Amino acid sequence: MSVKTALEWAFGPEQAQIDFDLLGVHEFRREGISPEWRLMQEQKLGCRVDGGGSSEPHADAALIAAAVEALSVNPIFGKDMAVLMATCARSGTVPDWQGEPKMRVAPLGWDINKDGKRTAYEVPSGTWSFHDAKNRKTRTGRSRVCPIQYMGGAISITRARRRYLDWWGALLEVAVTLRIPGYLDSIDISKEMPAVEPWREKSI
Repeated sequence: MSVKTALEWAFGPEQAQIDFDLLGVHEFRREGISPEWRLMQEQKLGCRVDGGGSSEPHADAALIAAAVEALSVNPIFGKDMAVLMATCARSGTVPDWQGEPKMRVAPLGWDINKDGKRTAYEVPSGTWSFHDAKNRKTRTGRSRVCPIQYMGGAISITRARRRYLDWWGALLEVAVTLRIPGYLDSIDISKEMPAVEPWREKSI
């Protein structure tokens, strides 16, 4: 099978996990409870309690997850790429490479006012003054402006495509690892890969 299909199998039906802290299921183990206490509680119930939860993933699925997890220590890819790869595999998708085609203007940030409503982030911008000829007074005040950012357009598309290409390179790295003789028991990884530049194929 292809490396993409293998990852989708491992992180989908087999529910393999990546575990950067090397604790895994032991993270949730209750250390202060002895086996004797558990046996006494089961005796009160009059039966043994099945552990429940989920079964361990297939051995090959765990090895596939380990290959993805190894990206976290790779200086080129890092932990974020390992998380992205696992997320895409679980959902059976690839990173969005289209971005936001239309340019738009958005506030640089958001604040919550005293009524609990979201308002655009504002900053002081200086003082203003004008002479009221009718009342013969000069009025002054401090102005506030909303910093903006441009989103979408060419920058957004370029960023999305760069992220897709990074994901594709990481997928190739994982594929090379999984094709090492003897690494996987029951699966052979083919050389089939997703399109390296799907936006070119779409435009043809």
